[in-house]
Amino acid sequence: MELTLTHVQRINLHALMGAQRGPTLDDTRAFWKLQDIIALSDEEKKEIDYQVIQVQGGSAPQWDPTKSLEPRTYELTSEELERLEQAVKNWQPGFVASLDRVWLEPLLRQFEEKDGAKAKPTPMRRAK
Repeated sequence: MELTLTHVQRINLHALMGAQRGPTLDDTRAFWKLQDIIALSDEEKKEIDYQVIQVQGGSAPQWDPTKSLEPRTYELTSEELERLEQAVKNWQPGFVASLDRVWLEPLLRQFEEKDGAKAKPTPMRRAK
């Protein structure tokens, strides 16, 4: 099955998978394999000035938001796609609605289309 990812989605998914705690070593290795598949190449990292910085005792990816890369399409097995989808949907720390929407909403739409359900935009409610 095909999954098309922007560099922002790739970076965020890579970080999210890196923070997973697999119940078995096989699960952990499956996440490593997916990370290797979607990882930015050294050339891509240079192109967007990608770096990993230290933040409050941890590390965080950083890149120049004015630069971008072409989206890439990956051929994944249904099991790999399901693993990615479950990692996103079950992410315990949660997401920041305004910051994560830009990369998360298009990704979720692809998951929904894979399941045969058409993604329906949620109607906006206006404050009274």
